This record gives sequence, C-alpha cells and structure tokens, in this order.
Amino acid sequence: MALRIPAFLLIAATACGHGSPAAPPPPPARDAQAADAALIELPAQPLGLADLQGFQWRKRAGQPAFRTARKAEGREDWAAVAASCKEALAADPTHLEAAWLDAVALAKTGHPEGVLAPLVTAGTGDYGKWALASLDQPGLQAWLATPVGAAWRRRVEADRAGFLAAIGRALVVKAHGDLYAFDAESSRFVRLTHSYGGVVGALPMRAQRRIAYVTHTKDGKLGVGLVNLMTGRTSHPIKVTGGALRLAAHPKGVALRIGTAWQVLDDDGHLKALSPPPKPTEWLDVKGRAANLHRAPPDGILGDFDDQGLASAIRIGLTSRTITVPGQIDGSTVAWSPDRGHLAFVAQLDDSCTKPNVVSAAAFVADPSTGHVDELERASGGLAIEWVSDRKLALAGDHGVELVELGGKPVALEGAEGLLAPRRRPRCAQAGEETPLPDETGDDDVGDEGSDAPASP
Repeated sequence: MALRIPAFLLIAATACGHGSPAAPPPPPARDAQAADAALIELPAQPLGLADLQGFQWRKRAGQPAFRTARKAEGREDWAAVAASCKEALAADPTHLEAAWLDAVALAKTGHPEGVLAPLVTAGTGDYGKWALASLDQPGLQAWLATPVGAAWRRRVEADRAGFLAAIGRALVVKAHGDLYAFDAESSRFVRLTHSYGGVVGALPMRAQRRIAYVTHTKDGKLGVGLVNLMTGRTSHPIKVTGGALRLAAHPKGVALRIGTAWQVLDDDGHLKALSPPPKPTEWLDVKGRAANLHRAPPDGILGDFDDQGLASAIRIGLTSRTITVPGQIDGSTVAWSPDRGHLAFVAQLDDSCTKPNVVSAAAFVADPSTGHVDELERASGGLAIEWVSDRKLALAGDHGVELVELGGKPVALEGAEGLLAPRRRPRCAQAGEETPLPDETGDDDVGDEGSDAPASP
C-alpha cells in the first residue's frame, strides 16, 4: 500500500515572548541552514506491508514500465529512468522497486524536492532493503546532505531498533519462494530475502541470530546467503557447485558441505575451508529443489528411533510419561513450547506413497505432566510445526500456514505457504530425491535478481 503523508516535513514553530528586548540580528546563512535542519522531523510510519500480496508487484500493471526503466538505467539515461518510473508508479503506486529507482533518478537529474515521497514508499515498505541502502547509495549522498535528506537519515536511524526487534521476535514464513518475517504485534510482514521465487530451503541458526537460506536459480545452480537478524542485512546468495549441499550452524557463519569438503560462509560472502568438519545436531540437506531439515530430538526425549528418525513411542524423561499416537513420531519435529509446558511433534501416518492425496501426516501436542495428547491437524502434503509462544503454534499444511492457540480454532495467515522448516512428508519420498510441493517451487521469476541490486552510482 502506498504511504500518503499529508505533510512530509513537520516544522516546529518558534514562540515569541511578550515584552522582551528587540530580537537579535539574524544568524549567518550557514547557522540558519543548520537551525532549519534541526527543526525538520519526519513522522514514523509502520514498517513492512499489511499483506504478502503487496510484495508481488512484478506480476502487476507497473512491471512493464519498470523493465523499461531498468534498461534506461543500464544506459545511464536517468531522465528516461525517472519518466518510466513515474509511468510504473502511476499504474501501480505500491511498486517498491520503481519507487526506489525513481528516488535515485530524481536525485541524479537535479530534482531533490521530489526524492522524499518515493523514498518513503520504498524505505518503509522494505526497510531492510531500501531504507538501509539509501544511506550508502552514492547517488543520494548530495540529497542526504540537505536538511530534508538529513531528516530522512535520522528517521532511518530512529526506526532501526524497532525494525530489529520486530524481525527478532517474528515468525518467519515462506511465500512465493522468499522468506518474510510476520510480526504479530504490528500484524505486518517484513521481507527478508529477495530471490524472487528462488528460495528452496532455510536453516535457522538461533545461537548466531542468523538464517541461512538456499536458492535455486534459472541456470540450475544452488546459492547460499545469510539473513543477519542482528543487523537486518541480507547477503546476496553465493553460487556453489555440486548437486547436493548440506548446511549447519557455525560460530563464524554457516558451514557448507559441498561434495565431501566443508567450508564456512561469513556475512560478507567469503568462503573459507573448514577443518575439522562440524558435528551438528541440526542440519539442512538440499538437492535440486528438495530441502530436508534434520534435527536431533531435544534432551530428555527418548524413543526407539530408527535410522530414519521415526519412533512408535517417545518417553519424556522429566515426567517418565510415554507418548504414543497413530503412526510413527518424527524425532526431527519434536519441540518444547517456550515454557516447556507442552510438547509438539509431527507423526507419519502412511508411508505407502502409492496413492495421491492420502492423508500421510498429523500434528500433535502433548502435556508432559499427564501424557494427554491432542491432535491439531492432518495433511496429505506434509506438515511443519513451530511454537510462536507458550500456547500458540504455527502449522504449515494443506491449508497454508495457520496460527493455532491451544484449545482454539486455527487462524489462517493469508498468503503464507510454509515455515522455515520444510514440511515433513512420508519417508518413502526421501529414498531418492524428495519431490517438493507445488507451492514451494517458486514462480516464473526464479533467481532473477537483476532488479534487486541498488541503482548504479
């Protein structure tokens, strides 16, 4: 949604005293300009967008004109860039990329008075991308030195703490082949990756406060990037060779096994050899478009787990309760609620894989003190489950992503298709190469990152 600001600048009025001496002479011009800059403030705006569909501007009416603007940018014809961006925004005022490029083009063509409006649209809609990029964009440096530009810089810096807090507490979901953070406090979505449909899997690295993500590009290559939740920055994916990849958390970044050799990728996109190899308790395997998250059951959870991580029953060491459900409990999905008051997991109900649309998995929540088990949902296309709070979970199943309060009805998170963890499917599909769900294969713009880069200097 485009942001409308009735007055972009809030100028503080200077009060006049009664019966005071005559006013002193006006200060020198430089001092007056500094005083004006100190008085300008930009109002805070909600960050992110209210719905996931808002990020799909590449499929709306403004995209043809934006493609023309990108071609003009390649020629460094900034007047043509500005004209095409105006056309794109007239057709689609919520086209964030067109708004960003329009702001840069206006600055480069000597129209600083028009920069703020499109920059507010782009920077508040995708703060982690465009607001932060605006402070370093060479084409905006002269504008940032003006009173209005300085006010924008202060606004960006003032919003930084709230933005980092939001993505730190948010539920990360997958939609249209990218990752988004849903902040329940504001009910808004913040974009985390910009692969335009290329993300096939992700590994949460909670201790490092990062997310490693894997993309699949049009040329069939895999790429790995990092979302740094401490800085709000997302690195571009680095292409890696080989048809299979394993990711694991590492103190210096993310550890990658490419073939038989381990390397570590840091936030700056540097790959270095890693020795000795890590011994992770959680890792992500990716082959083609298939992603599989492996995780050891939490401490204190015992079971007769087979070589595929499935058990007919589990025992809770703390309370000595034994939990059984229909089917086989998947140890990779077992997770405590934040207060350790409940245990959630997914069970495989059917492993025949011979008939389509067979209900093959179910999600459960168990009370560790009593052993009582409640079934939450069944699905034919696999399930993923994640705790949101002490009594609320997120479920990704046949109906997309739903938020479930224990004892309550599920509430759909419109547009979200998956969680960070891939959905658990019948293990028979993993004997060879696991087949991804249709909604996890991205769209026609897979891996097309050309317009993701900031405008040229």
